[in-house]
Parts: sequence; structure tokens; C-alpha cells
Amino acid sequence: MRFKPYLLSAALASIFAADLSLAATTSTQTKNTAAPATVASSKASDLVLTLTKGQATIVQSFDSLGNLEGFVVKPSGGQQGQPTIVYADKGGQYAFVGALLTPTGDNQSAADNQKYIVSTIAQQAFAKAKDTAWILDGKADAKHVTYAVADPNCIYCNKLYEVTRPYVKSGDLAIRWIWVGFLKPSSAGLAQAILGSKDPVQAMAQDEDKFNAATEQGGLTPLANPPKDVMDKFKKNMAFIGEFQFPGTPVLIYQDQSGKPQAAFGLPVADQLTKTINSMGKM
Repeated sequence: MRFKPYLLSAALASIFAADLSLAATTSTQTKNTAAPATVASSKASDLVLTLTKGQATIVQSFDSLGNLEGFVVKPSGGQQGQPTIVYADKGGQYAFVGALLTPTGDNQSAADNQKYIVSTIAQQAFAKAKDTAWILDGKADAKHVTYAVADPNCIYCNKLYEVTRPYVKSGDLAIRWIWVGFLKPSSAGLAQAILGSKDPVQAMAQDEDKFNAATEQGGLTPLANPPKDVMDKFKKNMAFIGEFQFPGTPVLIYQDQSGKPQAAFGLPVADQLTKTINSMGKM
């Protein structure tokens, strides 16, 4: 996965790295920021709010393993960044961010992230993806359909394009590509070249088939002076990723066989690719 440079708030990142190891005595020395009305105040939530120094808001809380509470925290004050999960003990003695493993080795923090963050993002993003300037790759009536957010200079997006060719050509899979540009200075011009082409599917194929893996550069020539209609499409796609603050590209957004929106971040590998595609429903 290729990451967006502004995704995780720098302020929150530095706070989590430096302050979440502090003891509960810190919370008695600093006035706490009140928790939102939807989250009941507790020693654990007070500690999290103290350690984030007013630069974060708790949007949800939940009981986790043992004596731990989990908190979905997002940057406040207009800062950009995805929500993250912070764990704290119910006595307000310590807090941490990172992997939480069960005694059997299961990754509880990954499960919590899927349940409390990814599922919410997936539902909201799926509802709005239809309004982007997406490009259909494959048959509209394919039995498996997904949106794919991609940057023309993203090597993992290129690999996604390559490994999905058999599924697209067989008619099993259709991909609605949402082209954005942020990874390199040429990314925007390449995305605009695809969006502005008379044959965007062919332009997309050229960018991916001639992709230079050594330099991680798309195979098209960037569009130097995009007309207004192309810029409008590009801005629409960039506004979409700006709203949901995806951690990078590629991102797959789809509804599963039961109709529930799902999101997958990064390139599914090996058997996971087939499993992910087979779980996709129609649109």
C-alpha cells in the first residue's frame, strides 16, 4: 500500500508515541477535557483525553479484553487524519495504541479496528462512491463488482490491475476505478490524463501496462493543461478520498453477497485476492 502523506494527524501521532506510556498521575495534574455526551466519562476516558491534550475527540467507547476499555479517537480542531483506537485500563492507570493479542494469539485490535472503524468508513464511502468520476473496467453485469481507489504512480495499484486481469477478462469481475493523484508530482497529471481520455479504459491500460516498476512511474504522459470538465472530475475524486482519509492506495470498496458494505485497504495477496473477489456482490 502506498500511503498518503497527511493521513495520520502529526499532532496525534507524536502524542501517541510520546505520551501514552504516562502513568495515571499525569491525569491528576492536568485538567481533563470533557468527554462527548455520547461517551460516558470514566477514569479510562479521562486518561485518554488528558494524554491527547485536547487535540482529539473520543467518538465511541467499548469494552475490550479483561480490564481494558477501547476508545475510537479522531483528531479535533479541523485536523486531518483517520480515527484510531486507544486502549486504557478502567482504573485510568495506563493507555496504549497498537496490537492487542488474545491468549490464543488472535489480533483483537485488528478485529476492533474492523468493527468500529473500517465498517463505518465502508458504509459511508460505499454510499458516496457512486458520485465519483469512476471508470468501468469490465462488464457492467459482472457477478462481482468493486470500486478501487488508485493512484497512477502506485506500484500496488499496478499490481492490483495486473492480478485482476483474468477475473475481469472472464467477465466475473468489474472494477469501478476511482483515479486520484497524490503520491508524486506527476500523479495528478496522470490521473487527469486517464479521466480526460476519449477512451479512458485504454488510457488506464496504457498507464498500467507500461508502468515502470523501478521508478514507480505510470506509463502515460501527464496531462499538462486539463480542461475544466476534467478538473471537475479529478477534484470530485480527490474530495472523496479527502473526506474519508483512506490510509493509502489501493482501496477496495464493495458490498458483500449479503449487501453489507465492505472496505479492504492494500493489495490482497495469494488466496486472499480470490476470497475477497468471491465475497463481492453485484451493484
